[in-house]
Amino acid sequence: MAQPSRRAVVSLLLAAPAAALLGCTATAADANATVRAATSTPTGATASLGSPAGLPQGPLANAGFGPNGSHWPSRTPRPSDRFDLVVEAECNWGAIGKAIAYVTERTTEGKGAVLVKPGTLPGNGAGSSSTPVLQLVGQADRSYRVLVAPRDGSGSVTHTGSLRIDRVKGVSFVGFWPFPNSVVLTSVEDVAWAWSKGQAFNVTAGKGGPARRIELVECVTPELKITESDAWAFRTAGSALEDVAVVGCYVAPSYKPAGSAAHCDTLQLSGDKPQTTVTVRDSVIFASTNAAFIPSAIAAGVMFDHSLVVGGDRMLQRFPVPPEANAFTSGFPSAVNGSGTVGILSARNSTFIGPVRGEWATVESTTVSGSNLARSATGGFTSDPSLSSIDATWLEKVTPVPTDERLRAVWAL
Repeated sequence: MAQPSRRAVVSLLLAAPAAALLGCTATAADANATVRAATSTPTGATASLGSPAGLPQGPLANAGFGPNGSHWPSRTPRPSDRFDLVVEAECNWGAIGKAIAYVTERTTEGKGAVLVKPGTLPGNGAGSSSTPVLQLVGQADRSYRVLVAPRDGSGSVTHTGSLRIDRVKGVSFVGFWPFPNSVVLTSVEDVAWAWSKGQAFNVTAGKGGPARRIELVECVTPELKITESDAWAFRTAGSALEDVAVVGCYVAPSYKPAGSAAHCDTLQLSGDKPQTTVTVRDSVIFASTNAAFIPSAIAAGVMFDHSLVVGGDRMLQRFPVPPEANAFTSGFPSAVNGSGTVGILSARNSTFIGPVRGEWATVESTTVSGSNLARSATGGFTSDPSLSSIDATWLEKVTPVPTDERLRAVWAL
């Protein structure tokens, strides 16, 4: 990410209270001067973080499904926008939280950003009860979410562990790569996590309240994992989950170990409260041992919008079964296992390879590989048996492998 104008940047001291700030008052003549303590509240002069990034480059730029650099969180300023306030934060969660609070308070109707200096961020685990690294900051229903991004570009901040973000509001986190660690968002509202490489991106609505208006944008789980857990999971535990969008994402499978009795899906909805309005758009999901996607019986409004779901035995073209994994002894997985559900699932402009089960609400311009078509109250599926023989070359054309080099070519901040 290009350096912003120094006149518009405020740097938060690592150990200082939120009101104690370092301000940049350097003129053009001393632009390289050491930042010194401000004696008054920053003026919030506007600045751009840099010129507009060039067009996405490389194989991913033309990807039909998954990350291609074209998706950005809604109501989130881009680096080339004019900002009312930009804050640089030291690379620790305490400083980041103070910076978010400071920018939130001073840009209620404007555009604000927090730029995190290079360094390493710790984590306490991505369980729903793990100690949060960040909690209770931000404000929902802002004109713009606060942008939080690594100052020196995507992937320039490293992570030593998985992390939980709890009850945060009105923030878009862009360009953080926790892989091989994971992220869980618990009881957050109006939050996006974007342009990120991680082992899992989970959402839980727990005792802290509902989880709603959440976007996972071009989040990439690039490698299969041998585990007894789902790859991604959206869960409710005492509160409802509402309006979650999976946009331009790439989700590799979980294969259970040989001899395991576990049930592994790639993305599962579950819990004791409803999960409503879940959208999978421009994304690709590869099936795990049991299924690629499975809704709960109390889910509603699940929509696949221009997405690719690869099940049956075709995900093996990209993710062969390791010797230590279960060799699909219970049969090859479904693309979508909605068995027993009625009116929960819908699709448009999407492609499903492998069995599709359940009674769907609406289906429009959507193709499946099988000839035994699931029922739909409105519209219907089209069968294309040739999808049952797609190979690695076909997959590389429509959803190229997201290597680090390729991701950096489309995720230029």
